[in-house]
Amino acid sequence: MTETTTAGAVCAACETPLTGRWCHACGQDSRARPVPLRAMVVEVATSYSPIDGKLARTLAVLAVRPGRLLEAYRSGAGSLYVTPLKLFVASTALFLSVLNFSDTTLVQYVWKVDRGGQVGPAFYDPVSMEVKVQGATDGERWLQPKIEPAIDPEVTSAIQAAARAASDEPTRASMRYELVLNAEQADWAARLSGWLPNVLWLLMPVYAVFLMPFFGRRRLFLEHVIFAMWAHAVGFLLAMGLAGINAAGANLSAAWLVVPYLAYFTIAAARYYAVAPVQALWRGIVHLSLYVVLALMPAAVAILATVTDWPALIAWIEAV
Repeated sequence: MTETTTAGAVCAACETPLTGRWCHACGQDSRARPVPLRAMVVEVATSYSPIDGKLARTLAVLAVRPGRLLEAYRSGAGSLYVTPLKLFVASTALFLSVLNFSDTTLVQYVWKVDRGGQVGPAFYDPVSMEVKVQGATDGERWLQPKIEPAIDPEVTSAIQAAARAASDEPTRASMRYELVLNAEQADWAARLSGWLPNVLWLLMPVYAVFLMPFFGRRRLFLEHVIFAMWAHAVGFLLAMGLAGINAAGANLSAAWLVVPYLAYFTIAAARYYAVAPVQALWRGIVHLSLYVVLALMPAAVAILATVTDWPALIAWIEAV
């Protein structure tokens, strides 16, 4: 049935004469009217939210059948799911959103007074070349609720007092440089969190290259890149889950992420690369070790170098 329009009618958007319901120049519907609020909310949610129907289906399959997702990409059934690129972007956005809304940090260096204890004097250990404070413990916290202040004021006061009372230059210089280091640690943690997505974009090909000797040099490099995007997306989602659990008070170490990661890696790699699960497991362990030592750690050190007070470091080295 042919749709008719009023003679002489023009498109409300581009003023082109209409020959039917739809404008042949711009595609505008001449019968478009304001939609109900419910329909508008649905349209906005599906158009601009990272969680749409296809992504929800992808996350569901990723959770229960990770190997199926990768196999679908290669077999041509990928239209059922979001692309590896979109999955990586969406998981990154979800991870950062969870950190922001749960007031959790990717990493934070803290130096707190021991519970029920009192801060004693600060002292310099020439063997380990470290400054220590009696009654206080320092360390890095990964994917844990933020602590403010990160460095207890009593710890800072103890180091400052030790610097003033020091009778030799190495101790005095070490105490002063420790105060500089504490500020650098905070800057490093903030920069690491801010640069994380960009850094992982650069490291994605490195992850794929490390896959080649374990899962076939004759495969297309793009196959390894797809697996790399999938693996990083899984890493972000697992980290997001741990951050949420720790925000609820679990206080779990980030080292526990290795267990579910290797489990997912084994299942997915066994199906994607057609190898036995045992083979996929040991190769995954070696691959993860190489990636951490040769890629992630150097990247973290490079970021630390951007916040290092080099004149202060050189002055401290000369003093000790």
